[in-house]
Amino acid sequence: MKITKRPSAIGGNDNVTGTQGAGVRKTSRPAGPGVDKLQLAASTSQLRELEAELAKLDISDAAKIAAIKRAIDSGTFEVNSVLVADRLIDTAKEAVRKRPRK
Repeated sequence: MKITKRPSAIGGNDNVTGTQGAGVRKTSRPAGPGVDKLQLAASTSQLRELEAELAKLDISDAAKIAAIKRAIDSGTFEVNSVLVADRLIDTAKEAVRKRPRK
């Protein structure tokens, strides 16, 4: 079966044509300024500024970290094994849910 009709390109641009077994031919088109130009500079620079601001933020609780360090150093730090086990199980369940099905 030979297919003779080809769908037009996205946006309705029919400047590129081709046939089975032959090379692709591109028709001429004026190449003036601003044709097929993509500008990402504004959004890229804004994204970089946001990343720099986020990098400056301190997301840790210094007092809690200091208390844990003191407990470890003094040998009084206790691990809540039930909590650790529950979170480990939750992590495993999430990994199984995200796994692609066959």
